[in-house]
Amino acid sequence: MHTKTVSSVAYAGILSVFLLVTAVWTHSLAQQTSDCVGKPYGYPGCPTRSSASSNTSSVSLKCGNAILDADEECDQGRFNGISDCTESCHSLYCGDGIVSAVTGEECEPPAEEVYVLDEEGNLSTELRFQVGTCGRVCSPPQCDLKNVCTGGCQWKFLEACKNGVASPPSVIETVPQSLLTTDLVETDAGSGSQASAVSSVPASEGAAIHEAASALCGDGKVEGAEECDDGNRDTMDDCTNLCTLPRCGDAILQVGEECDDGNRNTEDLCPNDCKVAVCGDGVKEGMEECDDGNRNNDDECPNDCKPALCGDGIREGTEQCDDGNSNDRDLCPNNCRASLCGNGIREGMEECDDGNQNDYDNCPSDCRLAVCGDGVREGSEQCDDGNRVDTDGCSNDCVLTRCGDGDLQSGEECDDGNQNNTDDCTNACRKAVCSDGFVQVGEECDDGNRINTDSCSNICRLAACGDGTEQAGEECDDGNRINTDACPNDCLLPRCGDAIREGMEQCDDGNAVNDDACPNTCRLPVCGNGVREGAEQCDDGNTSSGDGCNAECVLEQCGNGVVDPGEECDNGDRNADTRPNACRASCRSASCGDNVVDRGEECDGGSFCTQDCKRLSFMSMHSKEAGMTAAGGLIVLSIAGFLLRKLLRKGLRKSAETIAKSISIDDVPLDELEMPWHKWNG
Repeated sequence: MHTKTVSSVAYAGILSVFLLVTAVWTHSLAQQTSDCVGKPYGYPGCPTRSSASSNTSSVSLKCGNAILDADEECDQGRFNGISDCTESCHSLYCGDGIVSAVTGEECEPPAEEVYVLDEEGNLSTELRFQVGTCGRVCSPPQCDLKNVCTGGCQWKFLEACKNGVASPPSVIETVPQSLLTTDLVETDAGSGSQASAVSSVPASEGAAIHEAASALCGDGKVEGAEECDDGNRDTMDDCTNLCTLPRCGDAILQVGEECDDGNRNTEDLCPNDCKVAVCGDGVKEGMEECDDGNRNNDDECPNDCKPALCGDGIREGTEQCDDGNSNDRDLCPNNCRASLCGNGIREGMEECDDGNQNDYDNCPSDCRLAVCGDGVREGSEQCDDGNRVDTDGCSNDCVLTRCGDGDLQSGEECDDGNQNNTDDCTNACRKAVCSDGFVQVGEECDDGNRINTDSCSNICRLAACGDGTEQAGEECDDGNRINTDACPNDCLLPRCGDAIREGMEQCDDGNAVNDDACPNTCRLPVCGNGVREGAEQCDDGNTSSGDGCNAECVLEQCGNGVVDPGEECDNGDRNADTRPNACRASCRSASCGDNVVDRGEECDGGSFCTQDCKRLSFMSMHSKEAGMTAAGGLIVLSIAGFLLRKLLRKGLRKSAETIAKSISIDDVPLDELEMPWHKWNG
């Protein structure tokens, strides 16, 4: 059974129709206040609420957003109207005057609003539920001191009424408008039950109404404010037992009225025209919740003038379906509207709904989540080949395989899952090799080609002189470090004439003179090859001497510096006929008789020189005068030797070595060497 807990302030809003907001009135006449207590609301002479202060039903602008706002009693979003919260965000409960199957109600108990005094002594009103004493009655809710109301709105079957006529209610349960009391008030069966509920009366008529109330109704005399007085107790005639003319809303069923419940509520079983509501007449009245004046059962107002209740199992009104349950994930969602894929609301059998028609995002256009492996590419799948082979280009996650994902796929040589191009597996998923364009470990370079003569060789080594490959800038490269072969260590061909002996050069004198010791070919002349080259004076193609060109390729002639056949000597340009011991210009060795005192000769030529170049002695030349002159000569020579010795010591000491070199012992006659006074080199 529905249970509702309310606060002392909110309850006034919850009982929006029957349980009205407390209206406190201060009346200047104490007698009028006391006379109104216990009377039905609107009783003649009693104050009424102005239209401005009366409770009006309004719909919050935010109703339906599933958020309880200040001017709402409830808000269950899309479930408004199919739950205990109406589409206008008002709560349904027992005592609201609306029989609601959603809250499990079978009926609504009759109620009457009467005047009471609140705790401060001010005139107020309270709602009294009338409880019958026999037959079928509708039970009111039970409210405790904490204003928690439960139960009620269920049919109860009491003892049958006598003669089949229901007796007036004997018990009235009160629900105060001020929510200060919930006491049950025992009243006389006839007391107040026949009180009229009339429209509000202007204050200017208050005195006349009070006067009418003090007149004796039923005495047959129209007096005071009585409208009539027929002197009987027949309330069904033209004058009621309250001496008022019969009118709709006086709670008395008169001739011509189909009903009269004595209130001004036009939305209960008896509208304010006292005519039972007729569904389909285009007038919303009585218990009708709608009336569009037609017999179309599939529009917003079905033929029972009750809006379709989604979830009651009956497809009616604008409902597209109604499966009678609250399962929002079946074919009929809880709004009884067929789910529309693409409206951004996941409902019904939809597994997703992103509000678009993009078939390749996370939610395809059929609002069903993509299933990898079904062979249909949909949603965010990059591929779907319908199998569970993870190495065929489409992974088992329906992601296109790519180089660098770490999975070795068909066509890949390797896949290390990184973007490092310098390891063993390139970013193209190929094993690292020389000429793949990427410098890997162990490589000095990699230009991605097979040209061996550029700056990077085909073994991925930087071009270098001596690597055996002739690259740009090199004129040769024999792959060795031998600097004297045809390709020097700078890999540049030798340049004969640059004064640098390199490569196969045997010489390089840095000039362009071809007949010196190093010809312009930088190859040493080869005597006997039949080619006169370098300093060769001749080359007769052999190495035999005596044929005019000797074995050293020198012309066989005196003065060529080579002792040719028939020559005793040949010192070339040092040949001289006047220098002692020299080879003579005729290539004859120095000898006695050539007029040059040579080594071993005492003299050469002259009257005092013998044929074997020996000097004649003085004694032999002057045998007679020798005795006299010998002594004198000896003295002279002694003096001369002494003086010569002095000069040599003093003047010529510094040049002693020079003199010693220039004065050879070979130049002194042998007979003088034997002189005891002769001393060489000081």
